Amino acid sequence: MPPKVDILKERVKHLEKELRHKQLIISSIHEIGKALSSELRIDKLLPLIMEEVTRIIDAERSTFYVVDHERGEIWSKIAQKAEISEIRLKIGVGIAGHVAKTGETVNIQDAYSDPRFDPSTDQKTGYRTRSVLCMPIFEPVSSKQKTKPKILAVIQALNKKSGVFTHEDEELMASLGAQLAITLVNSKLYLSLEKRVQELNLLYLIEQEASSTEKEDTLYQRLIQKLVNTFKVEAGLIAFFDNHNKTFGPYYYANIPESDIKKLDLAADLGIERHVLSKKEIYYTNCAPHDPLYLQNQPSGLKLKIDQLICAPLIINNQPVGIIQLYNKVNKNDIFLKDDVKILTSASRQISRLIEARRLREEKIKAERLATIGNMLSTIVHDLRTPMNNIYGFVDLMRDEEDPQLRNEYADIVIKQIGTLNNMAHDVLDFAKGKTNILPVKYPVNKILDDFRKLFENEIKKQGYQFEVECKASCMLYVDPDKIIRIFMNIMKNALEAMDKGGKFSIKAFDRGDEVEFQLSDTGKGIPPEIKNRLFESFVTSGKKEGTGLGLAIVKNLVDQHKGRIEVDSTPGKGTTFKLYFKKL
Repeated sequence: MPPKVDILKERVKHLEKELRHKQLIISSIHEIGKALSSELRIDKLLPLIMEEVTRIIDAERSTFYVVDHERGEIWSKIAQKAEISEIRLKIGVGIAGHVAKTGETVNIQDAYSDPRFDPSTDQKTGYRTRSVLCMPIFEPVSSKQKTKPKILAVIQALNKKSGVFTHEDEELMASLGAQLAITLVNSKLYLSLEKRVQELNLLYLIEQEASSTEKEDTLYQRLIQKLVNTFKVEAGLIAFFDNHNKTFGPYYYANIPESDIKKLDLAADLGIERHVLSKKEIYYTNCAPHDPLYLQNQPSGLKLKIDQLICAPLIINNQPVGIIQLYNKVNKNDIFLKDDVKILTSASRQISRLIEARRLREEKIKAERLATIGNMLSTIVHDLRTPMNNIYGFVDLMRDEEDPQLRNEYADIVIKQIGTLNNMAHDVLDFAKGKTNILPVKYPVNKILDDFRKLFENEIKKQGYQFEVECKASCMLYVDPDKIIRIFMNIMKNALEAMDKGGKFSIKAFDRGDEVEFQLSDTGKGIPPEIKNRLFESFVTSGKKEGTGLGLAIVKNLVDQHKGRIEVDSTPGKGTTFKLYFKKL
């Protein structure tokens, strides 16, 4: 009888052990269930869940790998007791990589005898892997779904404390894996919702800026800073694109030194920039130093080492007006993903609409100002009677006055009044009413320069400036000579205002193949940087006591009517040269 008692005691002891194990499993599942019902953030859930998994399976440690299909790799979201903070493996490499690729469950007793095992992690950490239980976690699917479920993650347990992993361990891990799958899907939905909220917040902030009355510089600097903050990148810039000259500028930037921006030379006809402008679509790379398009057109001048880049076009009326570039995720483990493309697509469209709205608003303001000038012309004509009456009056006085000093004084007043009439007629009436149609004729280049010299040489020298004329082109042009003189006169007026007494104004003509180049140069202060990019726009002026701000706008209008072109070279403190090109006859 005693042997039977011993057998029963052993049986009871075994059953008690089984009961404790089942209680442990039930307790762990209960804890996991509580966690799943109280938390959506995967980063907070997984440590607790993996601790319970390790305890239930009776393993030394366990690892939870997230499958990143965009990168083609798996990486350890949670690696219990690991000596390294993160493990990354290509899909298909190692046992976990094999499971991520095939969707098979792997249960091996001796890891080093299995050719799929990658010992590199053991070599880095000094840990010795013996037994391995590795299982995929599939995306939950409905019974009607015919497609193969997507592998979301891989869960791996190492070194069973009491021997090797059993079939019961596999079933238990599969049961836990099903719960983890639901957790992952819920977490992804939560993250997707967070990203959507983030996108809406960004679009709302951009929309708020649409009604801003701040200067463009301030507005665009603030926008790029918001983009940098939202996408959690190291730096970024907005580069406007000049469709006429095919160049970039001005630049608005965040977290980039101003000294780098001054040196920045970004070509529009090469690399990523050309692709984005021509295709009108976003381009991104997470390995810029090995990207062929990036290598074609690296942004020279930037000290920032660019490893990751995303570039989006700014489009108005199906024409590119600029680009947005963001550089390097702040978190080195992050990359640009399709979600970033979606958000930046929405943001770039919103910013494009903002730019268009501001431009339309500015054009409307200019149109209203021009309309006001037109509507006021009748008043202006009426007002012309005052200077005309003055002229008549002083001419009568001059006729009867015998004192030479007074006669000269009256003459100066008359000249000044005539100048006033002339300026009003040319600067306002012609341009505001659009009466700038040209009447071209065959005209020699040297005759144009000679006409200008006769009209203005004495006046220029009388005002205390040097004057030089040089002609190295002996050909004919098909132009309106009066309008060409008008162009020269407007540039000359600006040049004289920019120079101190004793400065030099020169006008020269050169033969340039099938064109004639006129160079009008001064030794003045140069063009202020704040108006350099808007030099030929209406009402642009800087620091002038007199003038309508229409002079150079009229110049550009007349040059365009002659199908010519104009370039400007200006150095602060040294002077400015306007280069005008017209086709030879």
